[in-house]
Amino acid sequence: MTASPAHAQSWGQFWEPQYQPRPRLKPKPKPPQAEHLSKEPFGQIPKGPVQIIISIDQQKLHVYSDGAEIAETLIATGVPAHPTPVGVFSVIEKSILHHSNIYSGAPMPYMQRITWSGVALHEGGNLGHPASHGCIRMPHDFATRLFVLTKLGARVIIARPELQPSDFADVRLFVHKDSSPASTAAAPAMERPIKTAQTVDSGKTIDAPTTKSDEGAAQTQNPAKDASGALASAQPDEASSGITLRKTIGADALVQTAGDPINATASEAPKPDKPGAGEATLEAPLAPPVPVPPAKPVEIARTAPKTPISIFVSRKDKKIYVRQDFLPLFNAPITIDRADQSLGTHVFTAMEYLDDHSRFRWNVVSLPGEPPKILPKTSRAAVVDARSAKGNRRGENVAPTPLSPPLTPQEVLARVEIPPDVIERISHLIIPGSSLVVSDQGLGEETGQGTDFIVVMR
Repeated sequence: MTASPAHAQSWGQFWEPQYQPRPRLKPKPKPPQAEHLSKEPFGQIPKGPVQIIISIDQQKLHVYSDGAEIAETLIATGVPAHPTPVGVFSVIEKSILHHSNIYSGAPMPYMQRITWSGVALHEGGNLGHPASHGCIRMPHDFATRLFVLTKLGARVIIARPELQPSDFADVRLFVHKDSSPASTAAAPAMERPIKTAQTVDSGKTIDAPTTKSDEGAAQTQNPAKDASGALASAQPDEASSGITLRKTIGADALVQTAGDPINATASEAPKPDKPGAGEATLEAPLAPPVPVPPAKPVEIARTAPKTPISIFVSRKDKKIYVRQDFLPLFNAPITIDRADQSLGTHVFTAMEYLDDHSRFRWNVVSLPGEPPKILPKTSRAAVVDARSAKGNRRGENVAPTPLSPPLTPQEVLARVEIPPDVIERISHLIIPGSSLVVSDQGLGEETGQGTDFIVVMR
């Protein structure tokens, strides 16, 4: 019997269509591991220190090796609400398959961190204009090649205009001297590296003034590094503030264990049996062993393999600081001529030895000064009212303070006077790849444990 159309419609409301499986989507290819990437990502390049210079105005990243430009690419820096910081940085962590800790696990392939507060270079899209939360995005192919090229400590300079390093020579720059046992034994006692509280991690340390409670605290720990050169712990990303660093034992690893006789105290040392009455013993009482003091950062640096050092001269602190492998070695006071006048920020890099194996071929990058921050409307009105009270008309436009012309690198070095014993000590440590940063800034919050010297200008 054939169902009527009305009857068929009544059954249709209970009828479920046959299940159709959704087509499977091809999974996105995973980034290749570091060992599968090209060992010469940019072809034949001159061997020497790698420098990365980023221009926010041009939205470009330039790579230099041994002072020669080898590659450039379009990038995307931070939007005005989350700007990319301007200043002097270095690569402090690398991770191929990193994911954001604050943006729903967003992938950040080929991540190269430059601050612990969340700024990094990584693969990304929407290039050619500001589009990130402070990080520097790069195209995929370029990010993979740059990841292979760089090592921890590679210099990264971020400025608004497009900068490039230039060859530089000056008799005031450091030279290398071979170390000898006599010179090592006679090394001057420098101010030890000290600890201060950090806004991002109370466990981080920097070379800042300390309190009495900090005296005697050891600072020889380094962040653990994995086989690829990256730090072992995952770190926060753009705009992140709270972090936790995993640390490994530094100087403490050189101290003997408690059960070792060399560290045993007098009470722990074995004692002879008590002689009986009328008996005499010919054995002299055991003298308590002398405990081995923990190694200091400077002593570790003397015995460590030769690696480049970083030197920072601060006009604000009137001090010179020295680090090696992100580890503070020492700092010392210096004298700056006309200390109330700006020096600017200049980065000197030792490229290679000259023929005498003592002097270096240097280059320098000088960063322009940053204009003062624009005041909000209420603040600008307050400034106008204050000037009106001194005789200016109310509502008169306040002209911005012009920036003073930058000093040349020669003028900067001429104003810095470093004690001879400090120069002698640095001369025994400096090798090609070492750098000297001179700046008006002091040690900021970004310079901490597990970093090189970081200068944030804006």
